Amino acid sequence: PTAAAQPPAPADAFRRSPPPPGPEVVFVPPRIEEAKLANGIRVLVVERHELPIVAVDVTTVRGSDQAGPGVGAFAGAMLTQGTKTRSALQFSDALGKLGANYSSGVNFDGGGVQGQSLTPHFGEMLTLLGDAYMNPAFAPAEIERERSRRITQLAEMNDRPASLLSIAQGLVLYPGDHPYSAPLIGTEAALKKITAGVLARFHAAQFRPELTTVAIAGNITKADAVKEVERVFGAWKGPIGAPPVPAKAALPAEPPALAAGAPRVVIVDRPGLTQSSVTVTLPGVPRATKDYDALLVMNTLLGGQFSSRLNLNLREKHAYTYGARSSFDMRHGAGPFSAAGAVVRENTGPAVREIFAEIERMRREPVTIEELADAKANLIRQLPARFETAGATASTVASLAVYDLPLDEFGTRPARIQRITPADVQQVAQKYLVPEQLRVVLVGDAGAVGEQLSALQLGEVIVQKAPGATAAPPAAGKPAASQAGKPAA
Repeated sequence: PTAAAQPPAPADAFRRSPPPPGPEVVFVPPRIEEAKLANGIRVLVVERHELPIVAVDVTTVRGSDQAGPGVGAFAGAMLTQGTKTRSALQFSDALGKLGANYSSGVNFDGGGVQGQSLTPHFGEMLTLLGDAYMNPAFAPAEIERERSRRITQLAEMNDRPASLLSIAQGLVLYPGDHPYSAPLIGTEAALKKITAGVLARFHAAQFRPELTTVAIAGNITKADAVKEVERVFGAWKGPIGAPPVPAKAALPAEPPALAAGAPRVVIVDRPGLTQSSVTVTLPGVPRATKDYDALLVMNTLLGGQFSSRLNLNLREKHAYTYGARSSFDMRHGAGPFSAAGAVVRENTGPAVREIFAEIERMRREPVTIEELADAKANLIRQLPARFETAGATASTVASLAVYDLPLDEFGTRPARIQRITPADVQQVAQKYLVPEQLRVVLVGDAGAVGEQLSALQLGEVIVQKAPGATAAPPAAGKPAASQAGKPAA
């Protein structure tokens, strides 16, 4: 027979007394050096000599909010699909031979081309990326290929509740002619209308020397970096005259979706779903807001970390969801605020009620000193990750140009965050989380959740058809829910 296991020996004394944590590491961001070419191009350089790698992010400070739905993002994707002197295959092969990683893209606020290579190949990589940024071909065959990819991607988005929720959210919060009403990718109807001429006009208007920043990070000196940028971009001349003043992606005084009497609850009907993807939302604030730091802290407390109030309530206390979160999507204009989660269908109404309750508590009561200290520490400890690699550093530095932020933005942020008080948090919650503007947008089974939402007495409940589906008729006992024939996307 097997001998009985012996009881464990008493723990050594040192195991009974864990050592205290070490001193808090003070975050010091890398130094950013700046230069400017004669044609107006801004050059930002961070020297990092630990590894033989250099990364670059070439960006315009204008984005897709300056054109019709999907145009900017389409143009951004096409930058690396061939130039006026290189086919898409030749361009890809040339960068592949260098062992370089590269990408391109334009979001609502800006974008361009990005790449990373070993130091000896940086000059060749920058030549290729510069060609893509300045001289995209917009070849008809590549446009059709990209169009097909995007229409397929949009169809896939319409089949995923989380993506469909984001699409519906834009339609609810913004008027139809607002650049944030449609998703970044655009709509199928808009994608079918995009031509080489449309893309070329967007590129000519938004990709100009005086709107361009080249952010470089890695194993290179400032002098060498500026020399390479001058070699590649120095002779580039944009159209004659100053660039047009950018259109403001601002909301009108009273957007139709938020006018008095507008529906407060919109369900995109997907019969049979066992979960509801839900967001409590309103138009938020632009990145340029003077309340940025206080909003950052307030949102972290509300739903921006695992120990946030929303997550502790909906996940830990009630087990309604695997995770609840909130965010401000701060763009050049007022992107959406969202307090969201995926909840079990039967708990949809109670979960929405708790989200509203936590928003109201944030407005009504000052946060505790302990909560505030935890949120501040979390925000400050996240900052080093923005400079963890050469690529991350170049991207972070480029974002300073896109949002017209000072070069010491990340150096001064810890101290600014530490100065935020409970009163500051409550003040921005009261200022920006306006109860009358909050809307509920949900993707789920309307027949199963409509009565739950009507019981909350938030106002009229509108049911919309999901793309490719037929809206379920309103069930008995749900007079507050009405049908809308317009698809959610």
